[in-house]
Amino acid sequence: MSKPASRKKNEFKYRPSTNLPTLPSLPTDWDLKALFYTSASDPKLEADVALAESTLLTFAKKYAKKNFTSSPDTLLSALKEYEKLLQLGESKPAYYLSLRLALNVKDTEAEEKLNLLEQRLTKAGNQLIFFDLAIGKIPKAMQQTILKDNRFAPYHYYLQNIFAASKHWLSEAEERIMNLKSMTARGMWISGTEKILGAATVTVGKETLPLNGALMEMLDAPWARRHALWNACVPVLEQIGPVAENELTAVITDKKINDELRGYQKPYSATARGYQISETTIETLANVIEERGYALSKKYFSLKKKLLGKELGFIDRNQTLGDLPSVSYETAISICRDAFYSFNPLYGQLFDDMIQNRCIDAFPKPGKGGGAFCASSTGVPTVVLLNHANDFGSVSTLAHEMGHAIHAYRSKVQSVFYDGHSTATAETASTFFEAVVGNALLAALPDDKKAIMLDTIISGKIDTMIMCIARFKAELEIHETIRAKGAMTWQDMSAVLAKHFKKFVGPAITVTDNDGLSVICKTHYRRNFYQFTYSFGQAASSIMWYRYTQDPTYVAQVGTFLTAGDKASVESIFKEIGINTTSAAVFEEGLNILEQEIKAFTALAKKLT
Repeated sequence: MSKPASRKKNEFKYRPSTNLPTLPSLPTDWDLKALFYTSASDPKLEADVALAESTLLTFAKKYAKKNFTSSPDTLLSALKEYEKLLQLGESKPAYYLSLRLALNVKDTEAEEKLNLLEQRLTKAGNQLIFFDLAIGKIPKAMQQTILKDNRFAPYHYYLQNIFAASKHWLSEAEERIMNLKSMTARGMWISGTEKILGAATVTVGKETLPLNGALMEMLDAPWARRHALWNACVPVLEQIGPVAENELTAVITDKKINDELRGYQKPYSATARGYQISETTIETLANVIEERGYALSKKYFSLKKKLLGKELGFIDRNQTLGDLPSVSYETAISICRDAFYSFNPLYGQLFDDMIQNRCIDAFPKPGKGGGAFCASSTGVPTVVLLNHANDFGSVSTLAHEMGHAIHAYRSKVQSVFYDGHSTATAETASTFFEAVVGNALLAALPDDKKAIMLDTIISGKIDTMIMCIARFKAELEIHETIRAKGAMTWQDMSAVLAKHFKKFVGPAITVTDNDGLSVICKTHYRRNFYQFTYSFGQAASSIMWYRYTQDPTYVAQVGTFLTAGDKASVESIFKEIGINTTSAAVFEEGLNILEQEIKAFTALAKKLT
């Protein structure tokens, strides 16, 4: 099992506050053979692909040329059969092969089979395009009749979405082409850059490290180590710059073409519809954060510089007032288990199940992708990828990804139409569980470490709630520039990102154009305005956590949120638990909570200086 190199640093000792169930073992690698297939040539893999193809074809033959929308009765019958089809789930073979690539970008066998498989599955999936298109063409008078018919209650939101989105759809033939070209116009470009990033290494002293591992470690490394890592990473990122420049230009241009064909007016309009959140909510969030949040973060960084008494670069913005001890993976697991079981035993049990079923891959290794993620879908196991670095940041990351995993599991109480979730609610769940663990740690730390830990929590919130809007704004400027000018150099992309970083950190932090090089290596800039969801989620989860601290029975409302899945719009899901995300006031409330935490940190910090 792979583990990070040990570093000479005091290790954090944690004593759980609850009587935790004993874990028989603590595996640290995915067991893809048990979870999925024994190999890429496992006969079951091909059998599953063939079953998916034949099932889709059978359904298409039955309904493609049948006027199943001619009456409410015929539509209802077709929807019931369609629901059974969806219950087969996502393609388990493609899921398996993509996870193998996440573990090793040099896994050519998985890459080759996945490329061929995606072509087959896209071709098979194209057989179903007719279904939503036909529903979207139902006359408006009949749409209203259907939506008022109680028999359609299980499908109400699904149908409502189709009726609203249909104006952006093309003909069936054109939609087939759009699907078929997506891999070559977008997927392969992104995969190529990720392969180069995953294979790249940096040299720090006598160490040779994976680039992604070095970037991950840098986040919480001590001052000298942090700068050594960054100085080693910069030239490597610059070498990859020309590749990323062409990739990003191609991906953004492809999106521009798609938006024009579908009639989306703003670069993020399609994202808003896909995430089931209104453009107005996104814009309100961005405006509140830029106007009030930037002022708050500038004030905080000014305080940090004064307390530290030294010049701070962008990579130093989260420098703490002192060192926190190291945290082994075993201890991180214990911290999160204790916090989850204390909050709700169900969530602790779900965590234990994922550990024992080897659904978590914990440590960096050559070829493994950087960062962390949780992957989930209908009909396949939920898995989490980490790059644990023996620090408190890694504890937060573990809590974050397990928040996603718990959300994914709880969403399964919904029907197959709604057992997923919007990215905006997903990032609320993840940051909520960060709060669950972060506050448990605050309670466990001695007084001389509480200020450092609170500083760490605040810095994370500023990165999530405020910096991510700066990243959103930078991404928007890059899209608009490429749409207007046709291209953009990687140096200019980096400079744009650095410019927006300067706006939220203020004069207390020195920002150079190189600080924008994350545009080259972060997958977020390939995901079409994903960034705002972190900010939204952090604001919403801060409110949820605060309400829980004021009234522990709010745990039931948290459960209501986690089990909502995709059953309604983001705004409606939050309205159900008493949070009005259509109002600027709710984002102001999230910032108010952050401001109170900054005041508490200021008081604690004065005792240390």
